[in-house]
Formats: sequence, structure tokens, C-alpha cells
Amino acid sequence: MSAFNAAAKAAKSQGKTLTIPAGEFLLSSIFTIDGIKVVGAGSAETVLISTNPEKGSIDLKGDRVELRNLKHEYKTTVPRGNGAHEKNSITVRSASNFVIDNIHVSKSSTAGIMMAYGSKNGVISNNTVETTGADGIHMTTESHHITVENNTVMGVGDDGIAVVSYGTSSTPVNNITIRNNKIGNFSKARGISVVGGEDVLIEGNNVADTMMAGIYISAEGSYNTLNVDRIKVNGNTIHHTGIQEPQNHPNVLVYASTGVIDNVEFNNNMITHGAHRGIGVWGDATIKNVTFRQNTLINTNGAATTFKNGIIKLIDNIGF
Repeated sequence: MSAFNAAAKAAKSQGKTLTIPAGEFLLSSIFTIDGIKVVGAGSAETVLISTNPEKGSIDLKGDRVELRNLKHEYKTTVPRGNGAHEKNSITVRSASNFVIDNIHVSKSSTAGIMMAYGSKNGVISNNTVETTGADGIHMTTESHHITVENNTVMGVGDDGIAVVSYGTSSTPVNNITIRNNKIGNFSKARGISVVGGEDVLIEGNNVADTMMAGIYISAEGSYNTLNVDRIKVNGNTIHHTGIQEPQNHPNVLVYASTGVIDNVEFNNNMITHGAHRGIGVWGDATIKNVTFRQNTLINTNGAATTFKNGIIKLIDNIGF
């Protein structure tokens, strides 16, 4: 482990890229990458294996830090517990102008790829994330201006891709683009979620076979999250989600148990064959403007729509 961290420090001091050849390499603790590029020989060729299930994260810090073309897995895992970031596969800690591309994440104790502490101006692309103990890809604690695109997130332990803003943050997670990702294979919670956040675009994703709602927009009192404002959900396919009983989530759910949800738009989505129902807008807190425009709903189980709250605008939809 000391050899990897020493090599990373040397690469930074010399302004060079750290190249890791094909092969399997053991990591006994946290591998910190600070302001450099780390590049493997390919996501099937270079394999980093963390042997400490409590401290196995690859941590990204600094400006213009990049991680590309390798696989990271844990030899063994431990229960999610308190969700410590040290147990993630990859943790972005206050980094800026960062890239995580063509990484295969397998078997983490908590999240797959976590962005936190004001991380900004990043791209998460072309990765495969599977078999995590918590969310596949997660953005929290004031992170902003991040694009998550062309990833495959399968069989994860919580949400596939999540934006979460807790009440302890000074500002919500904001200016996030979640585009052209494939999410499902019986992930244990929601497909794509925004639980507190602003200015989020969810576009062109394919979500199927998740235990809870495929798309979930929420302000949650139980987790003390911030408000939701200016969310666009455009051109996605959501198929057969909300499998778990007795929650019986719809394919698409907008839910507020605290605060305010406003300016949420669903445009040109294909919403098909929810396990229990089609679309819901629920909760006892304040839900303002929610617009559904030119969506197609094919619903075979339960109610097509359950609009229990909010100012709902329906424009040229099919199947509502």
C-alpha cells in the first residue's frame, strides 16, 4: 500500500501520470490520488483489490484528478453500518475538475462512487458499478456541477444513482446531469433519486427492475433533507420498478414529508409495466408545480396515477 501512495506522491511532484500496468495488485488501506492522473491498462486488465474491508476506498482529492481504465474490488466486505466513506470503492473528497472513466467497481462495503464535501466540475462516465453495500453512484454535501453519463449500475445495495442534500448542508447539491445510464438488475432501492437538490437534469436513462421507484423525487423528513427545485426528467425509459412489498412504489414517485418540492417536469418519458402502479405524487408536506408533458404510460398493475398532493399539470400524455 505504501508503494502505491508513494508512487502517487512522486507522480504529483514530477507532474506526471501514474500508469498502472495489467495485473492484480493488493491495496491494504486507503489509496489517495491528489491532483494527478491514474490510468490502468483497462477495466478488465488492471485490477486493484482492497484487502481491508473497513479502509479500502480510493480517495480522489485536489484539482484535475483523474482515475481511468481499471477495476477496483474488495476481497471481502463488511455490513454497511454507519456508511463510512472509508468503505466506499471510490470517494471524491472536495476535488475539482475530476474525471472517473471506464472503472469497474465491484463489491464495496458501502457506496460505489461517492462525491462529497463540495466536489465540483466532475465527470463520471463509462463505468460499471455493481454489488455495492449502499448506493451505486452518490452525490452529497454541497457537491455541484457534475455529469454522470453512460454508466451501468446493476444489483447495488441501495439507490442506483442518488442526489442527496441533508439539512446540515449550507447549500443543496446542484447543477447535476444524469444522462444515458443503465440502472437495474434488482437494485435494492430506487433507480435514480433526488432527495433534496436543485437544477438536476435526468435524461435518456434506462431504469428497470429496481425494488423501489424507478425515478424518485423527494424531500424526506426522516433524513432531514433540503428542498427540491428545478428538476427535469426527460426522455427516460422506466420499466417494471417498485417491486418490493409492502411499499408498492409506483414506477415514478414524487414524495414530500418535509419542506417544499417545486418546478418538477417529466417530459417525453416511457413509463411501462410498474410492478404495482404507474405514477404517484404523494406526501403531506408542500408540493407545488409538477408537470407531466408528452409522456407515455403503459400500466398493467394497480392504479395508473395516484396524485394525492401538488399542483399537477397534465399536457398531451398517453395512458394517464
